[in-house]
Amino acid sequence: MSLILAKRIVILGGVSFVLSSCSVMHNISSAVGIKLPKSEVAQGSVDPVEDNGMDEQSQQVFDIAEATYNRGDYRTAIGLYQRVFELNPDNPKPMLRIGAILNKRGEPLAAGQAYRQVLVVDPQNVEAKRGLGLAFMARGQLDLAIEQFSEGLAIEKNTKLLNAMGVAYDKKGERQTAQEYYKAGLEMDKENLTLQSNYGLSMSYEGRHDEALAILYPLSKNPKATVQHRQILAMAYTLSGDLDAAEQTSRIDMDDADVAKRMRYFNSLTPETTKPSSLAVNDSAISTKAKSPVEPIESEVIN
Repeated sequence: MSLILAKRIVILGGVSFVLSSCSVMHNISSAVGIKLPKSEVAQGSVDPVEDNGMDEQSQQVFDIAEATYNRGDYRTAIGLYQRVFELNPDNPKPMLRIGAILNKRGEPLAAGQAYRQVLVVDPQNVEAKRGLGLAFMARGQLDLAIEQFSEGLAIEKNTKLLNAMGVAYDKKGERQTAQEYYKAGLEMDKENLTLQSNYGLSMSYEGRHDEALAILYPLSKNPKATVQHRQILAMAYTLSGDLDAAEQTSRIDMDDADVAKRMRYFNSLTPETTKPSSLAVNDSAISTKAKSPVEPIESEVIN
């Protein structure tokens, strides 16, 4: 998938939130077109290679799976991770990878099954509880999602779980509860752009437009801000009734055709008309196209 096509998919979506010998190893790496010496890791790997508690050959297959994933061959990567898990049934790492890939690929039912296998091996695995909660949330089962997030927070309090809890409550329309979780996360990491963005958007839906824009507008200028952070700002402008600012913000990352589609969506929301915010008035910088590569925000951002 090209960067341009990937970018269009991101910005036009909702705004929101075995191996017993070296010869067999060679056959697998050749089959997927990967040359990966055990001392070398494919550049851009999902995570740095670490000691995963595997034997040497299992680790090599795991490394090939990582490289295969980064080449965009998700199905082959899943098969390789599955094989590593079969060889190391007490090690949750390969199945966690499978769950994460399936969640990102929009297959929450299969992702949930992967995370359940992890929890059989490690009932206290916080990452699996969060992943299973995200799978439930993607299927609209918000109470089950909150249950998983709560169990995870009882084991370990971290910003990803707090953000996920906030999003789940926002999806239920319980804005105040959602915002308490975002604020708790920001107490742990005040620079977290995802928590800031979701907190601001939650306030926008609640009608607290000035407070929301006071957070989201400066955030959009952060060098680490992504297209989806800026689209949350555009949504906040829309909810405040300032469609001109929403269009101006959208043009940072979109061409004319995509802006037209986005504005048709924003116009369909028919927000209450209010006086345009002065935050973006006469700001020439807002029309400058973003120069950094577009990366999607975390999957639990409000849609």
